[in-house]
Amino acid sequence: MKQKELAEKYGVTAPKIGKIRKEVCNDEDYCTKTRELTDSGVAKIEEYFNKQDDAIIEPQFVRVQALNPTPNPLFWFCKLLEKPVRKVRVSIPHTHNGIMRRNLIFKAQVINKNDENFYRHEIIYNREFQREQRLKEIR
Repeated sequence: MKQKELAEKYGVTAPKIGKIRKEVCNDEDYCTKTRELTDSGVAKIEEYFNKQDDAIIEPQFVRVQALNPTPNPLFWFCKLLEKPVRKVRVSIPHTHNGIMRRNLIFKAQVINKNDENFYRHEIIYNREFQREQRLKEIR
């Protein structure tokens, strides 16, 4: 199979498939005379894309340190404790308003929407996940 055909299938460019091929495939997986991928090479590249899809589904968490509340009581300004260190706004559940204090370190989920990162307290994710599990049991 040509790299161009595989690129069209996954919505990337042919040079990108070439870079992935060099990362995951051996010399036997690519025929230099015909410039085509063997079946084993295609399978390895498909496996690479499946792993990438699974990585997107997993939630991403970062550690943050509470700095001060915002005018909206459901948000706090926090400092990211991972690179790059910067000030971000984190959504807090209303049940944690009394618990929140300056310099408190906790986990926050990163949500990437339209190439912009939003952050929310880990508890919000846990409650939503448990709610979805209960709904699956009911259905």
